[in-house]
Amino acid sequence: MQASMIFTSNDIIINIGVIAAGALVYVTNSKYPDLIIGCFVFLLVMKGAIRILKLAK
Repeated sequence: MQASMIFTSNDIIINIGVIAAGALVYVTNSKYPDLIIGCFVFLLVMKGAIRILKLAK
């Protein structure tokens, strides 16, 4: 149940980040907002994965 909560909360944050990245790319006409937010998404997913794996112990 706790793993599901971690996954769901991360999913919400990631979806907001994707929307923000799309808006920033459109407004700035630059690829960098997507790259930066993509890195944050990667870090968030890794942190969530580590937390879920620690629950299995």
